[in-house]
Amino acid sequence: FDEVVANDFPFLGCCSGSGLLGSYLGGTVSTKFPQSVGGVDITLTSDGRSDPLLHGMSPKIRVLLGHKESCESPPPDSTVLAYNEACSVLMFRVKNNIYATQFHPEGDPDGFKLRITVYKEHGYFPPDEAQKLIESIENEKTPDAQAILKRFVKRYRRKCM
Repeated sequence: FDEVVANDFPFLGCCSGSGLLGSYLGGTVSTKFPQSVGGVDITLTSDGRSDPLLHGMSPKIRVLLGHKESCESPPPDSTVLAYNEACSVLMFRVKNNIYATQFHPEGDPDGFKLRITVYKEHGYFPPDEAQKLIESIENEKTPDAQAILKRFVKRYRRKCM
């Protein structure tokens, strides 16, 4: 992360990428705020509502996630862009171009079904709940979350070439 941060190089860390970036920059990552695998609503902060990747979106958006650990406190000099009642740091930005999400903007029901199957025996949820989790996400729609990824690519694809 040294060069990414020093150069404000466009970066989007998702899920564990949020914890890795947050920890690297001095934030606190802990197991205090786990969230079960599935769809949840998150709230954009006022900074989030004016951020280029989130501007014009509804103040509440639907995302797919599932995590045992997350940023308990954001890194110094970062800007929290989204949260919910269960986790106060679900998206943050560092400088102008470095982003982290605790959720999966690339996520869709098919991808999450695969994740549930792969992670069934890895402690994210009781294995006997896998089918129930699959059924709970089958009809999830997360167009705003997916738009974040599309906006990131659109915003930075030319700057990185």
